Amino acid sequence: MTTDQVSFYDESLKKQVEGSFKTDGKSIHVFSAYGNKSFPYNDLGAIIDYNAQVLLVQKILGELARDPSSASFKDTQKQRDDHNKLQPGGSNSCWGGGSGVGANP
Repeated sequence: MTTDQVSFYDESLKKQVEGSFKTDGKSIHVFSAYGNKSFPYNDLGAIIDYNAQVLLVQKILGELARDPSSASFKDTQKQRDDHNKLQPGGSNSCWGGGSGVGANP
């Protein structure tokens, strides 16, 4: 899995927000100084392309920046541990498993 960097100006916070995300084909994992969150693809619909992933990550990063307590410490620590154990390289495909409209049975 590769990690993609995201940086944008959040108008409501009046500041630059930065973070990163990666996908394992099953979930999107978002990392920032304010906390970490993960979302399974099946929560997002049948197909989510790269641009949709970036928009979702920007939304999540903005939420984390506004309310860092929204990411529980346990989830944050688990994500940090998982992030540190992963090796570089691999696929960044958004064609992962999942269920919902358009998923193969």
